[in-house]
Formats: sequence, structure tokens, C-alpha cells
Amino acid sequence: MTAELTREEFLRIARGDDPHRKAFWNGLPRITTPPRSPIRPMQDEGQLFEFLLPYPINIFDDAEWPALSIQRDEIHVHLLKPISLQVSPTEPVSAGNEAPDLFSTNFRTLVLRTAPRYPIKHADVFPIVREALQWIRVLSRQYWIGTGTAGIAAAYRGSAFRVEPPAVAQMNYAGYGQTVQVRALKLDSWHQVRSCVEAQIPVPPAESIFCDGLSSFVSGDPVRSVIELGISAEIELTNLLDDVAAIRPTAAATTDYLDLKRKHRDRFHTKLLQVSKAFGLDDPTSYGVPNMQSNWAELLQKLYGFRNKAAHEGRCLVKDKTSQTTRPLNTGELQSFVFAVEAMFNWARQQRRTLGLATVATPRRDDQIVSIIGAIGEGGINMDTSEACATI
Repeated sequence: MTAELTREEFLRIARGDDPHRKAFWNGLPRITTPPRSPIRPMQDEGQLFEFLLPYPINIFDDAEWPALSIQRDEIHVHLLKPISLQVSPTEPVSAGNEAPDLFSTNFRTLVLRTAPRYPIKHADVFPIVREALQWIRVLSRQYWIGTGTAGIAAAYRGSAFRVEPPAVAQMNYAGYGQTVQVRALKLDSWHQVRSCVEAQIPVPPAESIFCDGLSSFVSGDPVRSVIELGISAEIELTNLLDDVAAIRPTAAATTDYLDLKRKHRDRFHTKLLQVSKAFGLDDPTSYGVPNMQSNWAELLQKLYGFRNKAAHEGRCLVKDKTSQTTRPLNTGELQSFVFAVEAMFNWARQQRRTLGLATVATPRRDDQIVSIIGAIGEGGINMDTSEACATI
């Protein structure tokens, strides 16, 4: 039996129309009730966690691999060789007889009954599994690991078995992780797809990379997310200023701007605050975007400070002006950076409209993101069933 929201309930949540229910996911949350009489999945006594992941880990070796014994404080786990399979949809998805490529990986983790901390929860085990997945991604260059369906499918789901003779127990769970909750595709955007594709308008790199930054946040990589959000903001800002300079080739502001670029002194904050003012654009520090932070320009400068540290050192650290020491990025800042970049997109589109410059995808997109849920390093929202027990 599978418990899930009805389509009507989900649509109300996805649109943000139901004030009595907090939106927390982009898909239909579900969890399956365990069988009345669970099987014994192993000979050892302890817990076996099956983390079912919606992407493959390619291992073309049928031989048994040794389990990886990992001790993290009081948590001692054994990571078993992942098993990946191509699966078929249970319902028809087309009029023809072809099916999409769907994959699933079972990443099993064993916790022996003699472990220092026993029993433990799947939410305590998954951070170790996630780090292992990140290393597998890097070492194997299987770049889709961890990001294949980020934001739309559960980060993991599976079963936890507990073998303690003469009993065996099973519970099911799903981890929805941190997520950026967005609205559904709208009809006006659907029509716009036609006009953009037919006119062969390239997808704006700034907004494509912005989406990459959202995916990186959801997949649990704040360093990559900060780099991508920072790059997205700079590309959008530079493209706008370049376009303004192109229609005002003889203006003094254009000469000064091109001189800054030639001398490699066109820093982000200089372009955002000084060059934009010289061009007569709306002041970013006073330009308001509905339902966005009024200090988005200040937040963008802070984002760029984190972005520089992340890009050059691979760490999200910045100098705290109050304590004069470096500190790590916190969750609230990363979330505010996402909305600050969206606010800058809004500002840039308005400047283009005012100046008669071509504007790609005119309708507003800055209301598409409903909320950002989950903290950096946290497991986010988890769903569990009760245990079903049987005698072995």
C-alpha cells in the first residue's frame, strides 16, 4: 500500500495556494507500507539499510567486493558494493511500445549489532553514504551521481531491516533532503518556448548556470552552488553592461567601462554599483522587486566574496567584518543569495525594457521559486513507516 497526496492536493501545494499546508517538495511524496511478515535479508545480526537511489553507478565487475568499514565517532558502518539495474516503468508512458531509460541503485549499508551505537536511524547513516557517493562521483567521473533527479525525486528511499533472532523487523523510509520548491510550468511560459525555439534564441547562459546552482544546492554541494550562483550573476551583469555600451559607443561612460575591462579592473561591485550608475541605469541599491529582499545588491556583493573564496580555494569562507576572522557560509546566506540573483535578473530585464534592448523570455520568473527548505549538511525532510515484525 502506498500513501500519497491526491493530484488536486499536490497542485494546491505546488502553486502555494493552500495556506494550511506547507509546501516541501516538487513531486508527490509517497512511502510504501512494509509487508506484514518481513524476510531475513542477511545472516549477520544487526541492521541493513537499503538506500535506493534514482540513478546508476556503473560497475562492470560481477565479482564480490569487500565491504568498506567506516568508523565515524560512535557510528560504525559497512558499505556494501552498490547494485545498479535498469528498470521499467510499471505504467505505460507512450502510445508506442518503447520505454524511457530508468535506473536504480541499491547502496546497502550494514550496522552490526555489536557496533558502539546500535540501533541507529537511516538519517544518521545517510550522511556517510552521501559522502561516499560524492567520492565515487569524483573518482569515477560519473558526473550524474547525486544529481540525476535532484529536486524532483526523493534523494533516497529504501528499507531498514533489523535482525535480532528470533525476530526480524522491517521499516521503510524516504529522505527528501534539502530542496528548492518551485511552481509548475505555466501556460504563458509554454507558449514562449515556441517563440524562443522558432527564433533560434540561445538559452541565456546566466540563467542556465543559475539552474545549475539550484541543482548543486539540492544535491548537497554548497561550494559548487556558490560558484555557479556567483558566475550566473556576473555573466548577467556583464552582458547587460556590454549591450548598453554597444548602443552608446561614443558615451563617456562607455569609454570608461571599456578602459576598466582592458585593464582587468572591472570588478563585480564596481560594475554593479558604479558602472551601472554611470550608464544611467536604475540604482540597484534602491530598486525594489516584489517579494524579494530590498538589500539584494548588498547580498550579491557578499555572494561574490564567497564565490571568490570558493573558486580559488574550494571553501565557502569569508572574512567576518565584526570579528575580523573567517567564517563558513551559513544556510540563511545561501538561501538569500538565490533570491538575490533572481532579483538581479528582474532588475536587468527592466533595464533592457527601458532601453529597448532585446529581452529573452519576458514574463517574470522570479516568482517561480516558492521556498528553499533544509539547511546545509542537514538531511532535510524524512518520512518513516512503523516497523513490521516477524519470527525467524
